[in-house]
Amino acid sequence: MTTCSPAEYARRLGLSRAAISQWKKSGRLVMQGDQVDVEATDERVQRYRREGLPEPKATVESVKRGRASVKRGEQLNTAPLNLTLAEYAGRLAEIDWTTEFDWSDEAQEQRARDACACLGWEMVRSDHEDDGHWGGYQVRIRAYMENGLHEGAIAGGFGFELWPYEVLLLVRDHVTGWDRHGPVDQEERMDLPPRLLPLLAHPLSPGHEQHDKPSS
Repeated sequence: MTTCSPAEYARRLGLSRAAISQWKKSGRLVMQGDQVDVEATDERVQRYRREGLPEPKATVESVKRGRASVKRGEQLNTAPLNLTLAEYAGRLAEIDWTTEFDWSDEAQEQRARDACACLGWEMVRSDHEDDGHWGGYQVRIRAYMENGLHEGAIAGGFGFELWPYEVLLLVRDHVTGWDRHGPVDQEERMDLPPRLLPLLAHPLSPGHEQHDKPSS
């Protein structure tokens, strides 16, 4: 029996964290404690999922452990960060409420697009007449679109139902490890460009600016 974390199983099949969380919630994952039984889950998915089992990737990049070192003389403002999800949450907490943003529609859309780009995601807008949608956004994970548009390549819902502040919150939740479907390994590491964190600092919307701000 082979076991791995849900995050590792998701990477193996080219699925997003949101998709694997849905699989866990719906009972598709065969769990051994907090680990996925790989063979049993593959068999269950192959049998009961209409599209069958996604083609497993030949190699799966393992989660990096330990604190990354930075050599003297590196340009810290451009070198990728390699921190745990918990550490990213701490970094964001330090800069929350310290920046004033341009709240114009154009600036907020660009802020959300830039945040997505830092993760290799793409924010796509629907036309108002597109299948009855009302012009919202869909977030696609480009690395998971080898086989076209499918549930594993969509973050935050399949429809065009997000607005820029919701996209920013989606990215922030991904970076800090918050998941409404269950716990996430806070020691998982991610490589991120430093310019992403200021984009994700609170406030994320004008309304947010007026409440929920902690007292000093």
